[in-house]
Amino acid sequence: MFAQRRRLALAIAVTVVAVIAFAASGNGSKDEAVTVAPAANTVGSAPGSGDSGDTDSKPADPAFLPDVDPSIAPEIITVNVPAPPSGFVIDGTASYVRWPQTLGLRPCATPHALIGAVITVTNLNNGRQIKCNNVSIEALRDGSVIIVHTDVFLDLADLVDAPIPVEINF
Repeated sequence: MFAQRRRLALAIAVTVVAVIAFAASGNGSKDEAVTVAPAANTVGSAPGSGDSGDTDSKPADPAFLPDVDPSIAPEIITVNVPAPPSGFVIDGTASYVRWPQTLGLRPCATPHALIGAVITVTNLNNGRQIKCNNVSIEALRDGSVIIVHTDVFLDLADLVDAPIPVEINF
């Protein structure tokens, strides 16, 4: 039993010494690489580059990075957005709904035009016209071509006449 303890202690001591020796030899090679690498980069110069072979302690700028000039603003990226369709004429019926907040707009809703499009609505019964802003492109439930805000619809017809035949242009 005593012999096994001695062998175990000897194995531990040899292992500790080997680890320390290995770590010490690894640190020495890292220091050499750090001191040799900058000298190797600066001593060699390209033929005809104008360098006289002087050793420069400042490393060269990486070739793949552009020069950064803080006085120049970044370039504005232009994004092309398709123009809203224009020149379309659709016949159908119009009805009304009251939007809670109009924010100064004359709101209407049709799935046939883009949001924000200015739509001309013509009442085919009396010839009255209004212009409104498309605020929604959701499908309409009652089969109408367009839904107009109540206050704007009154410029086309009386509310009791709804739905009315209309022609929309956008």
